[in-house]
Amino acid sequence: MICSNCGKEIEGGKFCPFCGTAVEAPEAETPAEEAAPEVKAEEPAAEAAAEETPAAEAPAEEAAAEEAPAEEAPAEEPAAEDAPVIEETPASEEAAAEAAPAEPSILEPVEAISSEVTEVAPIENPTETVASPIDIAPAPAPAPAEGPAAEPAAETAPVETPVAAAPVEAKPKKSKKPLIIALSIIGAVIILAGAGIGIFYYLLVQKYNKATDAFENGDYEQSLQLYTELQTFKFKDSEYWAQCSQVELDYQKVDGLIEQEDFDGAITILDEVIEFYEDDSKSDEALALKTECETVKEAFADKSAKNYFEAKNKFTALTTLKDKYAVQVNLCDAHLAENNKAWMTIIANLYGIQTKDLDLAFIKAPKTDDDKFISEAFDKGTTDYDKINSVVKPADDEQKALLETAIKGLKYDNAVQLVEKLDFEKAMAIFTELGDFLDSKAQYDSAKSKMEELNKKYDAAQALYDNGEYYKAMVAWNEISEWKDSADKAKSCKQTMPDNGSLKKGSGSISMKINAPSSINALLRVYNSSGEVVAQTFIAAGKNTTIKLGAGTYTIKVAYGTEWYGEKDLFGAKGAYLQLKNGTSETFSLKKNYTYTLTLQSGTSGNVGSKTVSGGAEGM
Repeated sequence: MICSNCGKEIEGGKFCPFCGTAVEAPEAETPAEEAAPEVKAEEPAAEAAAEETPAAEAPAEEAAAEEAPAEEAPAEEPAAEDAPVIEETPASEEAAAEAAPAEPSILEPVEAISSEVTEVAPIENPTETVASPIDIAPAPAPAPAEGPAAEPAAETAPVETPVAAAPVEAKPKKSKKPLIIALSIIGAVIILAGAGIGIFYYLLVQKYNKATDAFENGDYEQSLQLYTELQTFKFKDSEYWAQCSQVELDYQKVDGLIEQEDFDGAITILDEVIEFYEDDSKSDEALALKTECETVKEAFADKSAKNYFEAKNKFTALTTLKDKYAVQVNLCDAHLAENNKAWMTIIANLYGIQTKDLDLAFIKAPKTDDDKFISEAFDKGTTDYDKINSVVKPADDEQKALLETAIKGLKYDNAVQLVEKLDFEKAMAIFTELGDFLDSKAQYDSAKSKMEELNKKYDAAQALYDNGEYYKAMVAWNEISEWKDSADKAKSCKQTMPDNGSLKKGSGSISMKINAPSSINALLRVYNSSGEVVAQTFIAAGKNTTIKLGAGTYTIKVAYGTEWYGEKDLFGAKGAYLQLKNGTSETFSLKKNYTYTLTLQSGTSGNVGSKTVSGGAEGM
């Protein structure tokens, strides 16, 4: 078919590939010999009659058309006599395309826009520098020739020339058709260029809307990309929203930085948010979070400096981040317990962190068997260190170190208690295991010294016992009653009470009868003037006995008691030790051929007085 605008032959389609004019397909194919009249029909009605070929020439043209090849279009009248370029124009469409001038044609970008709309938007590749269609007006169409005689216009636009050349013999007539066709093409180009700009702007709007949706949905990476691309064309407020997207992307990193305890990094981003949003509510939100980060940073600094009390107060004072750092409160309590050697408090806090029972409610209201074990250990203590290790599972190095310290502390306390119980060997073994923990080495040395001292006392008590000093041995063993078998040894020191009249000693012709009090035993000893024991006897309570003495002056001493510890310690510390008095005299004179009766005093009874002997049994 033939384009109604430029007159070129086209093979089909809705638009002319040369000028872009919409083409309506004919109902039936027009014969080749009738093609020429169709070209004339496209001209304006006023000029068509003037330019029409005379009827006499028609047969010659039809004959020329029959001789021409099938692919050539019917010849149009030349624009002017002196336009040889029309005669040189190739008859076929492919030759016409090859003969087009090398300089850029305004039709080329229009064809690109109209043929491939999806490739028009340069914003898909932000690295390319493309002028914004908003700022740049469409390129003006080439100015048409002022009149039909202007040949240069025909030379610069060969695509607008007729396809077929007129016969050489025919003298061409001047015509306005090339100018009209050129103006039509330029108008189409302007229309299509404007349509291309409209499409381009439409695509920008679509991208802007897509960026806005991404921003509102929190997809700041996509919104940043799209706004940045739009920013290349200075489209609307895309620069501002690109900045917003970047700020929001940075803001999303704050939680991760806080999680990594990079509080300086988080504060830097929050300062950016505060400055960007200024007095907006988001600025207030960022400022509050910044204050929290600064508090947490200070709390960790206090914790690192082992100022656990101050650190605990700061963690407790948090609001937004309080739940996030609630565990730190328990850890600070654990460290404070470490300073106070409250080992089970450490373990209870670690177990509370593990079970998420940060208030340690399990101590008063245990629910599981593990709860009960830790609760009982907290109240009473424990030496089941393996059970503690199986129940308490520390989550990090800090908690592991605390648990290790707590178990060492429990062992240390146990060793100290063993020393108090005189179980030195077990205690010393624990102190050896603990090594440098607290003063374990000093405790080991102390335990060893105490053990050696007790062994010395034990051996000394045994020596007293072997020497018959049973009361003194008993006292010595009682002092170390928990050491070895000292308690049993002390019990063995009490001796069987002697029989009445036993332990008798003395000689002479004088008899002295001795009556004992009714409720207490007595041992009587008689001393000569040199202080030597010349006679003695044991008188059971309520009994009496007789001793023999020679004439002379004597001193008499009596020991009273209910428990017997041998002839050396007598009645021990509980006995009474007295020197008898004869009236006011402390001596007794015995004469030959006399007998004497001595009734020992019991309360107000008796016939002799007495005074206390200093030194107890030693004074006897």
